[in-house]
Amino acid sequence: MRRLCAEPGTTKDSILGTISDDSFTVQSLNPDRNCSPTSVAAHTFYEKEHPYILHGPGFTLDLEHCRFEEVEKGVVRVTGSRFLPAEKYFIKLEGARRVAYRTFVVAGIRDPILIGKLEEVEDYVRNQAREYYREIPESDYQIQFYNYGKNGVLGSKEPESFTGHEIGVMFEVVAKTQELANSICATVRSTFLHYGYDGRKSTAGNLAFPFAPKRYRVRSCL
Repeated sequence: MRRLCAEPGTTKDSILGTISDDSFTVQSLNPDRNCSPTSVAAHTFYEKEHPYILHGPGFTLDLEHCRFEEVEKGVVRVTGSRFLPAEKYFIKLEGARRVAYRTFVVAGIRDPILIGKLEEVEDYVRNQAREYYREIPESDYQIQFYNYGKNGVLGSKEPESFTGHEIGVMFEVVAKTQELANSICATVRSTFLHYGYDGRKSTAGNLAFPFAPKRYRVRSCL
């Protein structure tokens, strides 16, 4: 993935790195791509939980005082990084196991009245599904809504006010079994589709579906 430190970024070319005692340089081996101080510095943010701290096996890499300089066309020298040995040695192991089953639906909303009270309707739909399946422990499933175009990426942390005219909504159900996820998601879809919110001018059709069948099933892993 270090090939992404060039502009335009790619995952198909090679980058040459040259290490010296107190610095290193990087340059693209493809003449159609170019490393710049900005592109190299930007890549230091790749998949990191902290802007300039990177934990590794037995060390921490501190990039707070790094400098990125173009020493010649397309060649960037990086200085100022610090290697900090750790007191304990840890390695990261990644794996996956099945923990639940997921069913989700993607739809569009164009009605400004519904958009204006979207969270209210979603709360109602969620509560109606829970009431309908009241014999099922709520710990056995989860119902989530993602409103893309409004706050589907940052959720409650979204700083911008919504001003658009349509929203893509995805709702998902994660449950202990695929059958349960399918059933609850079908109830959520139907309830949402036909809910008679205040001001609605039609009797149905709150959601516009891009695909048929409307629901999609996937296994959820952790």
